[in-house]
Amino acid sequence: MRSDTRTNVMFVTHADKKGGAEQSLIHLINFIDRTQFRVFLLSPKNANYLHEIRAEYTHFPLELNSIKQRYGFGYLETVMKIRSFVRKNHISIVHANGWRAPWYIAPLKLLTRKKLVWHHRDHTHLRMFNEVLPRFFDRVICISEFVASSIQGRNKTVIYNGVDPSLALAPKSRRFMEDGQLIIGMFGRIVEWKRYDLVIEAVKRLADSGRKDWKLWIVGDASVDGSDHYYEDLIWKSAEYGLENHILFHGYSSKPLDVMKECDVTVNFSLNEPFGRVIIESMLVQTPVIVSDSGGAPEIIRHTDGGLIVQDGDVGELSQALARIYDNPADLEVLSKLGYQNVMKKFDMAAIARQVEAAYRRLLPKGPKKEAAGEAHEYSVPSNPYR
Repeated sequence: MRSDTRTNVMFVTHADKKGGAEQSLIHLINFIDRTQFRVFLLSPKNANYLHEIRAEYTHFPLELNSIKQRYGFGYLETVMKIRSFVRKNHISIVHANGWRAPWYIAPLKLLTRKKLVWHHRDHTHLRMFNEVLPRFFDRVICISEFVASSIQGRNKTVIYNGVDPSLALAPKSRRFMEDGQLIIGMFGRIVEWKRYDLVIEAVKRLADSGRKDWKLWIVGDASVDGSDHYYEDLIWKSAEYGLENHILFHGYSSKPLDVMKECDVTVNFSLNEPFGRVIIESMLVQTPVIVSDSGGAPEIIRHTDGGLIVQDGDVGELSQALARIYDNPADLEVLSKLGYQNVMKKFDMAAIARQVEAAYRRLLPKGPKKEAAGEAHEYSVPSNPYR
């Protein structure tokens, strides 16, 4: 019988609900080459996204509670359980996802000889995250140049999040402004740094300019962050401006891409967005995006030409961008084609997974060298009308 020579990799996450970080992790697990790697996943037992993992994996159910709550014996007990599992299952690479998991994985640097990877998905000014924690990891994968800019040391690599092309096989639900109405979408958690309130200010100016045939769909809820007061303030602001019939609070959607297909344009106006998964997902379903020139979001637009970048936090400029699209819907066709073709070319999850695998191989002794990305594809596309 032929022995199994695959490398054992264990992904580690604390989350029991799916956010952008977990969606990215799901894609990575689904696309990792199973002929080269055997996959393990440490996560809460009843995490609500496990059914989305299509590929084979071994589940290690374990709660990673708040460090503040578990610091001391409870924390050390959890770390020792992880060490025991890693040793018993001959794990070669432990891959921590997000902001809590690395605190549980970092001690393995002293307790085992395993290679440690941290998939860093946030931007912070905290010294512990930027200078201390990275020292315990052999490689820190950052999801944007913006995130990487906060990390000290030479052990960092920028690998963008990717999209799963199979999630957008159906065509776009409607032609751009086919009924004369501009549908604007916002997707994600309802939290202040996403700046939904500024977008409401921008669409009010759009209405004040005489352009009133539009809808703003806010798709998301406050369940993860507990920002109920902010959510209520947004509803109140919409009513105060007399825009109740224009602004729809859609709530959480388990299939946000299906809703994106019905939009003419989506908006991501966040402050210091580390990456912006909804941006590449919107382009995947051929819907252009307007982003604030803040964080990692503009990096995506510069790589794809699938949308517009407006001044950070500038409500007037955002309103003007929406007005230009309102008056010239044909430009949406150009941005849509650019965004879709370039996101398929540069953010295809299969190629992103190959980059992660290449990072793994550089950590392993005498590992075979492979290309970091898939075969390049050339496209003939029009130019961005706003450049």
